[in-house]
Amino acid sequence: MIGSETVHAVFIAIDVQLQMILDELSRATGLVFLVSQAPILVFLMMFYPEPRATVYTTRISNGTSVDLQSDEYGTATVYMLVSAAGVSFSFMTAQLHELGTVDNMVEYTDDLMSTLHVWNAVTWGVAVLTHGIVVAQVCNPVNTYFLALTVIGITYAVQCMCAPGRRRSDSIALIVFMILAGMVYSEMHAKHGLRLVGFTALAMSDVVLVVGHAFDANANMETIANTRVFYCSFSIALLLVLYSA
Repeated sequence: MIGSETVHAVFIAIDVQLQMILDELSRATGLVFLVSQAPILVFLMMFYPEPRATVYTTRISNGTSVDLQSDEYGTATVYMLVSAAGVSFSFMTAQLHELGTVDNMVEYTDDLMSTLHVWNAVTWGVAVLTHGIVVAQVCNPVNTYFLALTVIGITYAVQCMCAPGRRRSDSIALIVFMILAGMVYSEMHAKHGLRLVGFTALAMSDVVLVVGHAFDANANMETIANTRVFYCSFSIALLLVLYSA
Protein backbone atom coordinates (compact mmCIF):
# COMPACT_ATOMS: atom_id res chain seq x y z
CA MET A 1 0.00 0.00 0.00
CA ILE A 2 1.04 3.55 -0.71
CA GLY A 3 1.89 5.40 2.47
CA SER A 4 0.20 8.64 3.48
CA GLU A 5 3.52 10.49 3.16
CA THR A 6 3.88 9.34 -0.45
CA VAL A 7 0.35 10.46 -1.28
CA HIS A 8 0.99 13.80 0.38
CA ALA A 9 4.21 14.24 -1.61
CA VAL A 10 2.36 13.45 -4.84
CA PHE A 11 -0.31 16.06 -4.09
CA ILE A 12 2.38 18.65 -3.29
CA ALA A 13 4.12 17.92 -6.59
CA ILE A 14 0.85 18.26 -8.49
CA ASP A 15 0.06 21.51 -6.71
CA VAL A 16 3.50 22.91 -7.59
CA GLN A 17 3.08 21.93 -11.23
CA LEU A 18 -0.38 23.50 -11.42
CA GLN A 19 0.94 26.70 -9.84
CA MET A 20 3.75 26.83 -12.39
CA ILE A 21 1.29 26.36 -15.25
CA LEU A 22 -0.99 29.10 -13.88
CA ASP A 23 1.98 31.47 -13.50
CA GLU A 24 3.04 30.79 -17.09
CA LEU A 25 -0.49 31.31 -18.40
CA SER A 26 -1.05 34.52 -16.45
CA ARG A 27 2.29 35.96 -17.57
CA ALA A 28 1.67 34.94 -21.19
CA THR A 29 -1.81 36.50 -21.11
CA GLY A 30 -0.40 39.76 -19.76
CA LEU A 31 2.38 39.85 -22.35
CA VAL A 32 -0.09 39.26 -25.19
CA PHE A 33 -2.32 42.06 -23.90
CA LEU A 34 0.63 44.46 -23.67
CA VAL A 35 1.19 43.95 -27.39
CA SER A 36 -2.47 43.97 -28.44
CA GLN A 37 -3.29 47.16 -26.52
CA ALA A 38 -1.44 49.25 -29.12
CA PRO A 39 -4.03 48.73 -31.91
CA ILE A 40 -6.80 49.15 -29.33
CA LEU A 41 -5.42 52.59 -28.48
CA VAL A 42 -5.22 53.50 -32.17
CA PHE A 43 -8.89 52.53 -32.53
CA LEU A 44 -9.86 54.70 -29.55
CA MET A 45 -7.89 57.64 -30.92
CA MET A 46 -9.77 57.37 -34.20
CA PHE A 47 -13.27 57.35 -32.72
CA TYR A 48 -13.01 59.18 -29.38
CA PRO A 49 -12.01 62.78 -28.68
CA GLU A 50 -8.57 63.30 -27.19
CA PRO A 51 -8.64 63.65 -23.39
CA ARG A 52 -7.37 67.09 -22.42
CA ALA A 53 -6.09 68.52 -19.16
CA THR A 54 -5.70 72.11 -18.04
CA VAL A 55 -2.48 72.83 -16.15
CA TYR A 56 -2.14 76.16 -14.38
CA THR A 57 0.48 78.05 -12.41
CA THR A 58 -0.14 80.82 -9.89
CA ARG A 59 2.35 83.58 -9.23
CA ILE A 60 2.29 86.41 -6.70
CA SER A 61 3.52 89.68 -8.17
CA ASN A 62 4.25 92.91 -6.29
CA GLY A 63 3.49 91.07 -3.08
CA THR A 64 -0.27 91.57 -3.49
CA SER A 65 -1.69 90.57 -6.85
CA VAL A 66 -1.97 86.96 -8.01
CA ASP A 67 -1.29 86.06 -11.66
CA LEU A 68 -2.86 82.91 -13.05
CA GLN A 69 -1.40 81.33 -16.15
CA SER A 70 -3.08 78.24 -17.60
CA ASP A 71 -2.57 76.03 -20.64
CA GLU A 72 -4.62 73.16 -22.01
CA TYR A 73 -2.76 70.08 -23.17
CA GLY A 74 -3.87 66.98 -25.03
CA THR A 75 -2.82 63.68 -23.48
CA ALA A 76 -2.78 61.53 -26.63
CA THR A 77 1.01 61.79 -26.97
CA VAL A 78 1.53 60.57 -23.42
CA TYR A 79 -0.94 57.74 -24.06
CA MET A 80 1.14 56.68 -27.08
CA LEU A 81 4.34 56.78 -25.00
CA VAL A 82 2.80 54.49 -22.38
CA SER A 83 1.52 52.17 -25.11
CA ALA A 84 4.95 51.95 -26.74
CA ALA A 85 6.56 51.31 -23.35
CA GLY A 86 4.06 48.51 -22.72
CA VAL A 87 4.94 46.81 -26.01
CA SER A 88 8.67 47.16 -25.29
CA PHE A 89 8.21 45.78 -21.78
CA SER A 90 6.38 42.75 -23.18
CA PHE A 91 9.16 41.85 -25.62
CA MET A 92 11.91 42.44 -23.06
CA THR A 93 10.16 40.27 -20.45
CA ALA A 94 9.67 37.46 -22.97
CA GLN A 95 13.35 37.66 -23.89
CA LEU A 96 14.44 37.58 -20.25
CA HIS A 97 12.29 34.48 -19.77
CA GLU A 98 13.98 32.75 -22.70
CA LEU A 99 17.40 33.65 -21.29
CA GLY A 100 16.43 32.11 -17.94
CA THR A 101 16.61 35.39 -16.02
CA VAL A 102 12.90 35.28 -15.23
CA ASP A 103 12.84 32.09 -13.21
CA ASN A 104 11.79 31.03 -9.72
CA MET A 105 15.36 29.93 -9.00
CA VAL A 106 16.81 33.40 -9.68
CA GLU A 107 16.84 35.70 -6.66
CA TYR A 108 15.74 39.32 -6.90
CA THR A 109 18.82 41.29 -5.89
CA ASP A 110 20.44 44.69 -6.41
CA ASP A 111 23.30 43.13 -8.36
CA LEU A 112 20.91 41.45 -10.81
CA MET A 113 18.75 44.54 -11.27
CA SER A 114 21.85 46.61 -12.05
CA THR A 115 22.19 44.51 -15.21
CA LEU A 116 18.51 44.95 -16.09
CA HIS A 117 18.41 48.73 -15.90
CA VAL A 118 16.55 49.15 -19.21
CA TRP A 119 13.81 46.68 -18.25
CA ASN A 120 13.58 48.31 -14.84
CA ALA A 121 13.47 51.82 -16.32
CA VAL A 122 10.65 50.89 -18.70
CA THR A 123 8.60 49.56 -15.77
CA TRP A 124 8.91 52.79 -13.82
CA GLY A 125 8.43 54.80 -16.98
CA VAL A 126 5.01 53.19 -17.38
CA ALA A 127 4.31 53.93 -13.71
CA VAL A 128 5.21 57.63 -13.77
CA LEU A 129 3.44 58.34 -17.08
CA THR A 130 0.31 56.50 -15.94
CA HIS A 131 0.21 58.44 -12.69
CA GLY A 132 0.73 61.66 -14.62
CA ILE A 133 -2.23 61.02 -16.92
CA VAL A 134 -4.57 59.86 -14.17
CA VAL A 135 -3.75 62.68 -11.73
CA ALA A 136 -4.01 65.30 -14.49
CA GLN A 137 -7.44 64.00 -15.49
CA VAL A 138 -8.99 63.47 -12.07
CA CYS A 139 -7.73 66.81 -10.75
CA ASN A 140 -8.37 68.77 -13.97
CA PRO A 141 -7.61 71.69 -13.80
CA VAL A 142 -4.44 70.88 -11.91
CA ASN A 143 -1.63 73.04 -10.55
CA THR A 144 1.73 72.48 -12.23
CA TYR A 145 3.68 72.08 -8.99
CA PHE A 146 1.01 69.85 -7.43
CA LEU A 147 1.07 67.58 -10.48
CA ALA A 148 4.86 67.25 -10.41
CA LEU A 149 4.95 66.67 -6.64
CA THR A 150 2.29 63.97 -6.51
CA VAL A 151 3.29 62.08 -9.65
CA ILE A 152 7.03 62.00 -8.98
CA GLY A 153 6.56 61.55 -5.23
CA ILE A 154 4.10 58.64 -5.45
CA THR A 155 6.14 56.83 -8.11
CA TYR A 156 9.38 57.28 -6.17
CA ALA A 157 7.78 56.08 -2.93
CA VAL A 158 6.47 52.95 -4.64
CA GLN A 159 9.87 52.38 -6.26
CA CYS A 160 11.60 52.61 -2.87
CA MET A 161 9.25 50.05 -1.34
CA CYS A 162 9.80 47.71 -4.31
CA ALA A 163 13.60 47.81 -4.14
CA PRO A 164 15.36 44.49 -3.35
CA GLY A 165 15.73 43.77 0.36
CA ARG A 166 14.05 45.32 3.38
CA ARG A 167 15.01 48.86 4.31
CA ARG A 168 14.22 51.13 7.24
CA SER A 169 13.14 53.78 4.75
CA ASP A 170 10.22 51.59 3.61
CA SER A 171 7.98 52.92 6.39
CA ILE A 172 8.86 56.50 5.43
CA ALA A 173 8.09 55.74 1.78
CA LEU A 174 4.73 54.27 2.79
CA ILE A 175 3.84 57.40 4.77
CA VAL A 176 4.85 59.62 1.82
CA PHE A 177 2.72 57.50 -0.51
CA MET A 178 -0.33 57.78 1.75
CA ILE A 179 0.08 61.55 2.23
CA LEU A 180 0.45 62.24 -1.49
CA ALA A 181 -2.44 59.95 -2.40
CA GLY A 182 -4.56 61.79 0.17
CA MET A 183 -3.57 65.09 -1.43
CA VAL A 184 -4.78 63.83 -4.81
CA TYR A 185 -8.11 62.80 -3.28
CA SER A 186 -8.45 66.24 -1.70
CA GLU A 187 -7.99 67.92 -5.10
CA MET A 188 -10.37 65.65 -7.02
CA HIS A 189 -13.47 67.03 -8.65
CA ALA A 190 -16.62 64.95 -8.13
CA LYS A 191 -17.89 65.67 -11.63
CA HIS A 192 -15.34 63.30 -13.12
CA GLY A 193 -17.24 60.22 -11.92
CA LEU A 194 -15.44 57.20 -13.34
CA ARG A 195 -12.09 58.96 -13.13
CA LEU A 196 -12.39 59.11 -9.34
CA VAL A 197 -12.66 55.34 -9.34
CA GLY A 198 -9.71 55.27 -11.74
CA PHE A 199 -7.25 56.80 -9.29
CA THR A 200 -8.41 54.44 -6.54
CA ALA A 201 -7.83 51.49 -8.86
CA LEU A 202 -4.38 52.81 -9.74
CA ALA A 203 -3.50 53.26 -6.06
CA MET A 204 -4.62 49.69 -5.36
CA SER A 205 -2.44 48.42 -8.21
CA ASP A 206 0.48 50.30 -6.60
CA VAL A 207 -0.20 48.36 -3.41
CA VAL A 208 -0.29 45.07 -5.33
CA LEU A 209 3.04 45.95 -6.95
CA VAL A 210 4.62 46.62 -3.55
CA VAL A 211 3.21 43.40 -2.06
CA GLY A 212 4.54 41.39 -5.00
CA HIS A 213 8.02 42.80 -4.45
CA ALA A 214 8.19 42.98 -0.65
CA PHE A 215 5.94 40.20 0.71
CA ASP A 216 8.73 37.62 0.46
CA ALA A 217 12.07 38.71 1.89
CA ASN A 218 13.81 36.50 -0.71
CA ALA A 219 11.63 37.18 -3.73
CA ASN A 220 12.49 35.45 -7.01
CA MET A 221 12.52 36.94 -10.48
CA GLU A 222 9.51 34.96 -11.67
CA THR A 223 7.34 36.55 -8.98
CA ILE A 224 8.79 39.99 -9.72
CA ALA A 225 8.22 39.64 -13.47
CA ASN A 226 4.66 38.36 -13.04
CA THR A 227 3.86 41.22 -10.67
CA ARG A 228 5.25 43.80 -13.08
CA VAL A 229 3.42 42.27 -16.04
CA PHE A 230 0.17 42.51 -14.09
CA TYR A 231 0.92 46.09 -13.05
CA CYS A 232 1.74 47.31 -16.55
CA SER A 233 -1.23 45.46 -18.06
CA PHE A 234 -3.65 46.79 -15.47
CA SER A 235 -2.31 50.35 -15.72
CA ILE A 236 -2.63 50.43 -19.51
CA ALA A 237 -6.08 48.82 -19.39
CA LEU A 238 -7.13 51.55 -16.94
CA LEU A 239 -5.82 54.22 -19.30
CA LEU A 240 -7.79 52.74 -22.20
CA VAL A 241 -10.95 52.94 -20.10
CA LEU A 242 -10.21 56.55 -19.12
CA TYR A 243 -9.54 57.49 -22.73
CA SER A 244 -13.10 56.57 -23.67
CA ALA A 245 -14.67 57.85 -20.42
